[in-house]
Amino acid sequence: MEGSTKQQFDFCNIWSRREALLEKTKLPLFSSWWKPFVESQQTLELSNNLMEQIESIAFAYAISGDEALGQKALNSLRKALPTYIPPAGAIHKEMYPEVEADLTVASACKKLAYTYNFLHPLLESTDKQLIFSQLVEKGAGIIYHDTLAGAWWSNAPNSNWCSHLLSGLALSGIVLMEDDPDLSEKWINAATGPLLRMLDLAGEEGAGIEGTGYWCGCYRSVQEWTEAARNIGWDDWYSHPFWQRAVEFPLYMSRPDKSSLMNFGDTGEGLGMSYFFYAIANALDHGLAQWFGNQITVNNSPSRWDLLYYNPNLEPTPPDYMPTDRFFKSVHLASFRSSWEEDAVFFILKGGSNAWSHCHLDLNSFFIDAYGERLVVDPGPGDYSSHYFTSVDPEVSTAWHNTLLVDNADQRQPPRYRMSFDLEEGGDAYCRLTDMVSSYKIGMICGDATTAYGDYLDRFFRHIVYLKPNRFVIYDSIRAREVRTQRHYQWLLHSGFPIVDNNDGTLEVQGKKSKLVIHPILPLPYAIKFLPTRLPKRGKAGKEIHAISLRPEWHHLWNVSPKSSPYPQWNPRSHGLLYDRDLQFMVVLTVLPQEEKYRYEIKPIIQNDLHGVKFVQDDETDLVYFNLAGRRFEDSRVISDAEKVVIRQKGDEILDWSIVNGQQLIYDGLPVNFQT
Repeated sequence: MEGSTKQQFDFCNIWSRREALLEKTKLPLFSSWWKPFVESQQTLELSNNLMEQIESIAFAYAISGDEALGQKALNSLRKALPTYIPPAGAIHKEMYPEVEADLTVASACKKLAYTYNFLHPLLESTDKQLIFSQLVEKGAGIIYHDTLAGAWWSNAPNSNWCSHLLSGLALSGIVLMEDDPDLSEKWINAATGPLLRMLDLAGEEGAGIEGTGYWCGCYRSVQEWTEAARNIGWDDWYSHPFWQRAVEFPLYMSRPDKSSLMNFGDTGEGLGMSYFFYAIANALDHGLAQWFGNQITVNNSPSRWDLLYYNPNLEPTPPDYMPTDRFFKSVHLASFRSSWEEDAVFFILKGGSNAWSHCHLDLNSFFIDAYGERLVVDPGPGDYSSHYFTSVDPEVSTAWHNTLLVDNADQRQPPRYRMSFDLEEGGDAYCRLTDMVSSYKIGMICGDATTAYGDYLDRFFRHIVYLKPNRFVIYDSIRAREVRTQRHYQWLLHSGFPIVDNNDGTLEVQGKKSKLVIHPILPLPYAIKFLPTRLPKRGKAGKEIHAISLRPEWHHLWNVSPKSSPYPQWNPRSHGLLYDRDLQFMVVLTVLPQEEKYRYEIKPIIQNDLHGVKFVQDDETDLVYFNLAGRRFEDSRVISDAEKVVIRQKGDEILDWSIVNGQQLIYDGLPVNFQT
């Protein structure tokens, strides 16, 4: 810890700039919020949420200078202090009986620390001693004890628990400096080491493994310490590379209209915490962070933290200069969008590990938004309980996600591992994303989720080809383990909108402003089944999730002994495979405005190991080839040895092209120059 001449109790930096903050309440962002907020605090009758209410009233006093509000907050605090910090919750104690502190304890510590800051001019010595005692005996002292004892969250730098618990310990350490500098230093040193490791771990891309909602809460907790230390003149953690990159992860994971996040795992849909981005903007003159904070406040009321951090003199910078596609290789998430406009088409492919915290069994799952509508969705989290965290509820199961289901079984799930972003370290149940392509008219990514199906499959690769702006080709390459039986495969898709059969070889997700046309190509033959409607436990009436499965032909029975069957794979003397192990799914997904007709001519390409599809509309032609054997192939006007080939043409002009894992492409008899 570095010494400072600044008032260390004012780690929110309010009292030295109170007049400037009060003037800021007149800005358009705050003018319609501030007066009703103060009035609501004046008339507020305290209820069960005492900690939040006392902190809020104390803040209103600190900015407004209203002595009546200050006394109201102080008197309420005095009544609440003897039992202010509650014990750990029952669920956490049941799961971790050796640990005394949990998120509830840490939240109470932070709220008490902020209230101490806001009310400091009114606090008497007896008030302060009661605050110090609460922190030492029931709050931060318990967190510190658990940290030294090796509680799981004390060394979990990819978990929001680590940041939340230890930021509570660190902020409490600032408060305790007024009473016990030696113990305060121990608390802060124990907390800041792991918090800094969290930034180091995520610094490369600013990403996180728990889903974007948890990411926001996780790094907001680190930011709370970063702001506090900076305000009292200690090291400025905003110099860490993480903060320059931090805006990009939630930006690329947010829906185009900024109404919410593209949720997966246990993360919710809500997109809030504009103040997190305003703080980054203010500290680093970060125009993109300012713009993102502004986008969030369009759909959300400002808060006291926005008032503290917002810098009205900073010009927002929209992301128009940034690529629309992004692969976060540290956490294996790929994001594609047609533009930065609100009605853009938006697609995410989810890789990662089923050992990562707050995951669902959803590797190689995908999500689609368009025109502000959620066309392909995730069920979201269920109700948290010890049962939820120690079993597989429907919301967590593979069957409720947009991926492959084999024999109705879930993907593998190792114990939760919270110490790194390493895919393999936590166990054999992961999905590695590779072969990212992003160009003018084409996007591609591949997910290898083989290990997550290791009890059933020797291969599960999911290849995504994005034909910008509105069409996706999903090609799954599957090889089963060699067993003398058939497997039951289901290719799953879920939507918040009804799904109908068009009776022309396509299905349709029917949004209000848009639609998603589902055109299965492989396997041949295939069957479609409409699955029972899902209603997540946190769902609401009218928010049911509709689901379909695409599956290959299922041999129900033999009317002769397999030994005398005409199918050679069942002949024990054939010296070949007992059952065909290889399977491919190929599905074309096309997003259209609701009123637009599906007018594309689709011609499947099926030649032994070569699969693909040709799209024709007017004078536009798109060719997509999957040649995973890597052998040189010839088809019509194309010769190549690449595993994937995409060519987009309008009239006589090639608009865009791309190959993956190949050295040769000849089109119309002319070698393509790879330098162009």
